[in-house]
Amino acid sequence: MRSGIKAMLATAAVVVTMTGCGVVNDPGSTGLSYDGSRAAALSLRDEVQETLSSAAVLSSSDDEVRIACGDDAAQFGGTRTIVVAADFDRAEWLDQAAASFEQRQGWKIQKKVAADGSSEATTAVSMVSADGYYLRLGEFSTAPQGGPVVVLSASGPCVEAPPE
Repeated sequence: MRSGIKAMLATAAVVVTMTGCGVVNDPGSTGLSYDGSRAAALSLRDEVQETLSSAAVLSSSDDEVRIACGDDAAQFGGTRTIVVAADFDRAEWLDQAAASFEQRQGWKIQKKVAADGSSEATTAVSMVSADGYYLRLGEFSTAPQGGPVVVLSASGPCVEAPPE
């Protein structure tokens, strides 16, 4: 079961990261390297995680992918899955994260609620910057690791791919 959830989250990370490709830069136009894009995306993800109280975080794990997004171009995608305490208010935290990015110039925010209409509570937040960075924060009510989880995904813009 645990490997099934990990596979599902890894697949979701790739899909979510690829949906962040909405802003495709000319890989040579940004002047940003793949490593620079990766570092900036990870910094954004870490900044969001810092808004979680340390008491709420039980454990975390990271996954990274490199996604081809054109000839000789790639995009970094990284996902952090965080097991949180059962009493942690995930919907409130997602709303607070959305509010903090709504104040930033150049960011578009989209909040999602339960697809089945069973709740108006926020279940995910997508944030896209004008310069091609994409963050997605989502929550799952249960996890095989023993508690609810939040998933923080971050990707950078499409840039010139480094040699493999």
